[in-house]
Amino acid sequence: MKVIGLMSGTSADGIDAALLEIGLGKRLPTLRLLHFAVFPFPAGLRQRILRAADDCPGGAGELCHLNAYLGELFAKAAVSVARRAGVPMKSVALIGSHGQTIAHFPDPKPADGVSVRSTLQIGEPSVIAERTGVTTVADFRPRDVAAGGEGAPLTPYLHALLFRHPRLDRVVLNLGGIANLTFLPKGRGLGGVRAFDTGPGNVLIDGLMARLTGGSLAADLDGRIAVSRSPSTSGEISPGARPPRN
Repeated sequence: MKVIGLMSGTSADGIDAALLEIGLGKRLPTLRLLHFAVFPFPAGLRQRILRAADDCPGGAGELCHLNAYLGELFAKAAVSVARRAGVPMKSVALIGSHGQTIAHFPDPKPADGVSVRSTLQIGEPSVIAERTGVTTVADFRPRDVAAGGEGAPLTPYLHALLFRHPRLDRVVLNLGGIANLTFLPKGRGLGGVRAFDTGPGNVLIDGLMARLTGGSLAADLDGRIAVSRSPSTSGEISPGARPPRN
């Protein structure tokens, strides 16, 4: 079957959309990527998301609006990636949408005799389902946190599917906005697989770039500044500077 996956990471700079074809292998499912695209957020939306993540100074009304607004953008991304691949939406079996994380507290906090672990993603899946006409699956992180996980249940499954080896132990380190690690013991299937967050990753680099460039850069695209030997990267980066292209 064909499925669309939608993701917006902690960098909050856009939507990743992937259209895949899933088949049934002898032991594990097979995956074939049909099309992948990145859809940057409209100007100013990233700042609104980051403000909402910082105790939401706009209140519940702003959070409610962003939830529906991002749902519309996620729906457009799903429709667009299918169109670019030449696949009609009616042939897409389901859409999986992670949503945009704006709060994540997987460590338990006591409250009136109960242990509370929480996470919150916005990007209303009901909007996605209505706009696309495709069954939409969401709330991956809240369910995983409720079950005692750290909120990334799909990553270790995919790592096991793609990288597990019958005779070798392997470790996969994903350097996203927040980095996470998956340990894959030798063998097949999912037995013994362990995964957890390791701490901040690219989110720190993004913050540093914004500070050093006076906000003109929100990320070090392709690591160009990191690998540059120019004098500007050994000290301060002037506001308005652009990363070298070679």
